Amino acid sequence: MVAIPPSNLKYWIAPVGGLIAGCLAALVALLIPALMLEDLVWNSGIAAVVAVAQPPLGTTARALLALGGGVLVAAVTWSGLFLLFGSGGFFESVLAARAANRKTLDAAVATMADDLPFDDHRIPTLRRADAHPDAPARRPLTARDLGVPMPPVEPTRTAPPVIRDLPADLDQPLSAFDPAAVPDAPREPVRPVSALHSVAPRTAPTLAAGERITSVELPRGPIEDGAPSIESLLRRLERSTRQAHRATAR
Repeated sequence: MVAIPPSNLKYWIAPVGGLIAGCLAALVALLIPALMLEDLVWNSGIAAVVAVAQPPLGTTARALLALGGGVLVAAVTWSGLFLLFGSGGFFESVLAARAANRKTLDAAVATMADDLPFDDHRIPTLRRADAHPDAPARRPLTARDLGVPMPPVEPTRTAPPVIRDLPADLDQPLSAFDPAAVPDAPREPVRPVSALHSVAPRTAPTLAAGERITSVELPRGPIEDGAPSIESLLRRLERSTRQAHRATAR
């Protein structure tokens, strides 16, 4: 790391600022109207002390006022800027104190970090409502926990497709236009896969000599359309009563 020497620009702030302020004050004294300048001199009380400054003011008096005012303004501005930006000034002392506090804080943090074990670094502080004895706060995952990084995967470069011109005869087969599109040998057939569940074939039942398959014809009742009649309801009630009587007799 290259050390950068401190800049000496701040030492030029006071003289340059004083020179600019003095030049501006002298320029104002030279360009101000004569009547306004005489009023300012008379109201300031300089005419009572210096007899030369009594109106009317000529060119010599204006030049002397410009020179004196420029020097006075330059001196005051120089002094003020030196107290602010000069060596040992207000801003330098503030910056020095801030740098000292920063160094002290960094040293304290480094000392605390050295005293703590590695696993306790940067453990987040949980609120009492979020804390749980079975799930304590843990250190966030870092790149060191992931181990050695994996090697970068190089992308496979494929050759760009060759663009061919359209054939003169568009009705010709594709194999004649692009022989590589149709393989010379057919592909292997798909390997047959056995069934997951074996199902036995159903065979017709074998009957002995003289044996017949008896069929039972189900009784067919009348098809009732709409609401049941009173006669059908009575018939159902009588049938249910007989069934209950037979069950009781048994």
